Formats: sequence, structure tokens, C-alpha cells
Amino acid sequence: MNTTDETLLREVKEKLDRVKSINPFQLIFYGSKSRDDDNDLSDYNFYLLASPTDQLRTSFIQEISEALDFIDTSSAVSLVAGDMDSLSFRMRIFEPTAVHLCELGQSVYGKNQIETLRKEWETVKPKGFQRKIVVNYLDNRCKFFKSIKSKTTKEDISRIEKIISINLQMWIFNNITDISPTEICYMDIPSRLYSMVKFLYQSDATDDVNLLIEIYKEIHELKQTIRMTLPYSEDNLSRIKDSIQMIQGLSSNIVNRA
Repeated sequence: MNTTDETLLREVKEKLDRVKSINPFQLIFYGSKSRDDDNDLSDYNFYLLASPTDQLRTSFIQEISEALDFIDTSSAVSLVAGDMDSLSFRMRIFEPTAVHLCELGQSVYGKNQIETLRKEWETVKPKGFQRKIVVNYLDNRCKFFKSIKSKTTKEDISRIEKIISINLQMWIFNNITDISPTEICYMDIPSRLYSMVKFLYQSDATDDVNLLIEIYKEIHELKQTIRMTLPYSEDNLSRIKDSIQMIQGLSSNIVNRA
């Protein structure tokens, strides 16, 4: 983490001290900016660990969001929320985002929850995972994102990016024999996911998988740049929408063949 981010996060912590909550909560900083391998278009990614009771309160989520809003208008801020029980379950089945948070997440505010989860992760990690369980979970997540009706092109691009990434993760779990915890963590990191499928698993990848990973890279890059170029080129949006239409069936077919 660079000096600028450390200063920003200290200010975030001061603002979070004023947030009213029923139960203790914790904010985790993760993603490329936390790892110092970011670029000018990278987001600030945060995971909010909070009780379901607090998450149901609109004022609580608003206060958390307002504490993050000031960070940097040139970089998008992404906030995802979850509770300890659900994240623990996802960690125990080796779901990539949960593994990513356990392996690389940095606590910004609060204590004990992610630390407790990491201790549990160290006991779970050597035991390995059951492919069917994690793939079923990912498949349900994929169906959820497919059911969402996006309000804008930007939202649709983010939704499709998530659908493709989950399908690529399912393909890896279904087709790669030996998968390490590090590889599972990297499945949640776009640049690492691309490199793994493109190079590490090259001998196992079909033409469809190679096509899907290239579309994934294109959509991820588009998601990063679309907020920086307004209005965005209609030609580019039309082209990417055509790609979105095409991959709706392609991604499902790849997993069904696995």
C-alpha cells in the first residue's frame, strides 16, 4: 500500500468512527490498490463485514458509503457487504472471493472478524475442497447475476464481466486436476485469472475457452475505461453489446461440456 492510500485510509477510519451500528463491523481493503499492482484506472475495493441487522438499515449502508465517497473522484470505489457466517461458509468451500479476502485482504477498520476467519482458513486450507460443492455454489451465483436487469450499459458490462469470470472459475474447478489455494485466490483477480487461463492452463483450454477469456479481458478493460471517457464511443458500446449477446449462450455451453 502506498503512502497516499495509507493517508486516505486513515481518514476513512476517522469517518467510520462516527458511523452508528447495532453490532461491531469491519472494513476490509483488497484488490489491486491494496496489493500495489494497480494502474490509473484501478478501483478501490472494500468488503464490509457487518451483521445482517445492520445491513438491513439503509442509514447504516449510506453512512459507510459516505465515509468512502471522498477517497478519489478519479478512481471508482467498490463496496461489497456480507456477514461473518456467509463469508465463513464461502471460505470453507474454497469460493475464490472468500479465499482472496483471507489471503490478501487488509483490515482498515474494526477487528477480530477477518482475523478469526483467517485462523479458521489456516485449518481448512490443508484439507482441500470438494469440486461439486464449490461449482454448485458458483453456478447459483451465475444464475443470480443473469437474473439481474441492468439499468444502464455500464451496469450491464459489470454484470456480464461477473458472469464470465464465474464461468471461467467453474471451468477451472471442473477441468484442472491440481489447484492450489494460491490459484483459487488468483481466480478472483482479473489480471491473474486471464494469465492462468491463457498460459498456465493453455494445454487444457478449448477454442471456446480461449475466446471467452479474450472477451473477459476486453470487457474488464472496457469497464475500467468507460467512466473515464464520457460520452463513450457508441461504436465501441455497440460492438461490446454484440459480444455480450454472443457470450450469453457460449459461457453456459462451456461449463455444460466440462
